[in-house]
Amino acid sequence: MIESWLDFPFWLGVPATLLVWLTTAAALWWFFQRSRLAPFWRDNLGVVAPYFSSVAVLFSLSVGFMGADIWQRAEQAQQSVLQEASNLKLLSNFAEILEPTPQPLAERICTYAKAVVQQEWPTMLLDGEASPTAETALNNLMLALTTPEFTARVDATLRREMLNAFNQVRKYRVNRIQLSSGHSHIGKWVLVIFLGFMTQIAIGLVQLDKPRAQTITLAVFSITAAVTLTLLAGMDQPFTEPFAVLNTPIADLARCK
Repeated sequence: MIESWLDFPFWLGVPATLLVWLTTAAALWWFFQRSRLAPFWRDNLGVVAPYFSSVAVLFSLSVGFMGADIWQRAEQAQQSVLQEASNLKLLSNFAEILEPTPQPLAERICTYAKAVVQQEWPTMLLDGEASPTAETALNNLMLALTTPEFTARVDATLRREMLNAFNQVRKYRVNRIQLSSGHSHIGKWVLVIFLGFMTQIAIGLVQLDKPRAQTITLAVFSITAAVTLTLLAGMDQPFTEPFAVLNTPIADLARCK
């Protein structure tokens, strides 16, 4: 269920999350103030706020750790795209220097960049998977770097640098696809949501004798928790809107003949 929620489009996740948390807050208010057990709760006044604030502190810490993990994923995704494009650009520059001998190399770099932008990127966003076309284009690029004609005409040091750049392209492509195909560990989300609901209960217990204050505090916390978790869920998939890492650096390399 949590994975389904994380896969919601952002515009749908915001109202859905707000509805769930506000509904839970309303249910707790009814349970404490209007249910058959309401007299029992009124006879147990005296629960002090500092004692139950420990639950809120745990919730805040878990959200903080979750946010740090998600921001790290977003940074890794951004770096993967930038590094992939940077090493492709390096290979392209080498190809320009060595023209006209390795002309097929420049063409294959362009072909790979187009395959990533036009086919792999949409597939990656939809299914979190690589594109066979991009994989084939990358393999063809490797073949261009290892042909006997190429190795015979290119200096060994330069060839080594180009192969290293190619390996970096492959490495960061794998990182990009892996980051697009999953979320932060589901156990972390379970912990955060559980502590959030426990904080709602703690707030309700502190305000048992003040229905209006209980309503306000439950509503404020629920709205805050819902918006915070929705924003974190939106950033948990670094290649989806509205916080998406763009393919612009690679797209710039695809603008070739």
